[in-house]
Amino acid sequence: MEHISMKDIYQGGLVYSTDMMKTIYLTPEDSIIFDENKWMYHRMPSLQQWLSDIDTQLQMHHVQGSHHLSFTFPENIDLNEQFKAEINNRGFELGCLEMYAIDSNQVQYAEHPDITVKFVSHSEVEDYLKVYQVFAEPFGDTYVQHSSQMIRNTHDLDHVDRVIAYYNNKPVGILDLIITSKCVEIDGFGVIPEFQRRGIGTIMQSFVADVAQNKIIILVADGEDTAKDMYVKQGYSYIGFCQQVLKEDV
Repeated sequence: MEHISMKDIYQGGLVYSTDMMKTIYLTPEDSIIFDENKWMYHRMPSLQQWLSDIDTQLQMHHVQGSHHLSFTFPENIDLNEQFKAEINNRGFELGCLEMYAIDSNQVQYAEHPDITVKFVSHSEVEDYLKVYQVFAEPFGDTYVQHSSQMIRNTHDLDHVDRVIAYYNNKPVGILDLIITSKCVEIDGFGVIPEFQRRGIGTIMQSFVADVAQNKIIILVADGEDTAKDMYVKQGYSYIGFCQQVLKEDV
């Protein structure tokens, strides 16, 4: 397998500034999207530097109407206990993202007569959104409405190839593909809970493997997500991790 790392994961949002220490993402038109308005460290900051950066980010975010704080730390660095204690004391949520990869020719092929998987055309955007909104709902109605309209507006313009799965003509699963010369990234992968464990996700991955041809397939899973166990069983290899912190309503 060709060498890959967390750096191969697509990062949305507008780059405000970048240097050897960090990249700052500020996206005023999507100010409520956490992942597009954050600081991504390339080198581990000291605790004192991070505390200073919190104040700076807060000021920058308030100027554009963002009311959250978000930082992603360097790949494969586990925060020390002092850092974690300060994160907890300041009301941040600590999360971990894990990266997995598989050669597309190692994906086990599956199909089912009742399941259809296809790229989303303009006429299927609303079906895609029916599934998308099930998973977006926990983030609140404002987020659901804003992000749904953003998808409608940019579907034919952005870098994302959206995929939808139908079970007996009912939209039940979605995923996004970011295709580069090196790899194919799966993002936003979800099957509506009542339709899980019917092989729909496996057939969706077969579709991705067909699209990828000989490229590597990569994805990122939440460290607490039980789906990552499924990826390992399906032959995905663990590549690495990064930790991130988020504080809302600031």
